[in-house]
Amino acid sequence: MKRLSERAKMTTRTIAYGAASTALVAVATMLGFSSAQFYFNLGDALILLVSAIFGPVIGMIAGGIGSFLADLAVYPATMFFTLAIKGLEGLLAGVLFSVIGKKIKGKKASWTLSFVAAVVSTAVMMTGYFICQTFFYGTYASALVALPMDAVQASVSAVLAFVLLFPLKLISFKDRLPKTLKRIPKDPKEEEQSPTEED
Repeated sequence: MKRLSERAKMTTRTIAYGAASTALVAVATMLGFSSAQFYFNLGDALILLVSAIFGPVIGMIAGGIGSFLADLAVYPATMFFTLAIKGLEGLLAGVLFSVIGKKIKGKKASWTLSFVAAVVSTAVMMTGYFICQTFFYGTYASALVALPMDAVQASVSAVLAFVLLFPLKLISFKDRLPKTLKRIPKDPKEEEQSPTEED
């Protein structure tokens, strides 16, 4: 019964954190700053934050669905591309941050590799949109026009997320998460099995 209770708590909390993160990503993506030279929104930075704190699954869900909902409200033409691109960004970032957190112990090395992970994840996002824009515009040359704006979005997001996570220590929130969210309890049937006694 205890294991079942833990599993239920994990599911409830995972859904709650996932739903809240998805809503925040959607809102952050719609809060954009634009000019004639570039466009920037907070969505990618928040995807990196969520992925680092909650892991790859919630990062993928929040990144994909949250950004999809934002596109649905603002620019529906790219919403399915966004669902795949931002979902992949969140998944990749979550995996990279998780591996670094488990394998790298030194602060300097951990910070450095975490920044690289943020850059790689946003670069994947930028590449995904380049492919998307090539499909829409019909030529690579046309898609290249939007590449500088995507590069600004990617680089600023990576720097902002890194600063919030490490120098400002938002990553420490991960240590306060309930244990039931960090691990999947074993099947309760396993607990009921006991070793057989020898005759």
